[in-house]
Amino acid sequence: MEVIVHKGNPVTTGKVKTERLRLDNLNVSSEDTELIGEYLLYIYINDRLGSKVVCTPSDLPELITGRLLTETGIRPDSIRSIHLLEQQNKAKVLVDLEALEKLSGDDGIVPTCCTDNATLIRANKGGAELECIPEHDICPESVKELVLAVNGRLSEDTPIHKATRSSHSCFVLKDGRIVFEAEDIGRHNAVDKAVGYIFMNGIDPMTTALFTTGRMPVDMVRKVIRASVPVLISRQQPSTESVEFAKSYGLTVIGNVRADSALIYTRSLL
Repeated sequence: MEVIVHKGNPVTTGKVKTERLRLDNLNVSSEDTELIGEYLLYIYINDRLGSKVVCTPSDLPELITGRLLTETGIRPDSIRSIHLLEQQNKAKVLVDLEALEKLSGDDGIVPTCCTDNATLIRANKGGAELECIPEHDICPESVKELVLAVNGRLSEDTPIHKATRSSHSCFVLKDGRIVFEAEDIGRHNAVDKAVGYIFMNGIDPMTTALFTTGRMPVDMVRKVIRASVPVLISRQQPSTESVEFAKSYGLTVIGNVRADSALIYTRSLL
């Protein structure tokens, strides 16, 4: 995959003037507050508008690669090139014709960074079927290792969240340590960036786990299953529907991660 990036000046974070009201004494003081930016990225697939994504403008090639996989089923090895024009808010993606034939139009859908991220081009029913995740080992020791790695990193905070308190993060864990971290205004986008990193760096997804700071609804679980990552972790909870969905495809879901405990929702450790 060839990646060409023409740098622009998208706003990841920016400062604004604010006034802070102290509720205990009604004192008012002025200060600068750093806010997270919103970047609207238009993704063209073989010169056809395929997706509009509201995101944070970091790790954009990883976002594009991961999103194409998790939302349309286009495998990274079918992507020939990504040409990113940051100043024009545009990405031109060239994919193999065989992959393009699996896509169908879905005009009028504008995606958000919230639940059920939508794309204007989706895979046909036969082209993006989910496959069950192969059997994988999960034991109390490995869960503890993942939880300790995540809690240690979160205690330090991540750059955009530290500045704005407004971003979601997704970590790629391999061999008990974090090998990549992504931040974004949307939790789904952060997951797509992490998935993109895995495949752009030739990592076997079955050897990884993903930690998300966001909730784990069905569409989040679906993304992880499509990426063939066997373990999804969060400090938040899944929904009842996402637990059943994850069970049916063999995904291990771990939530309510705290300093001293975690809940395993889809696999027995006993």
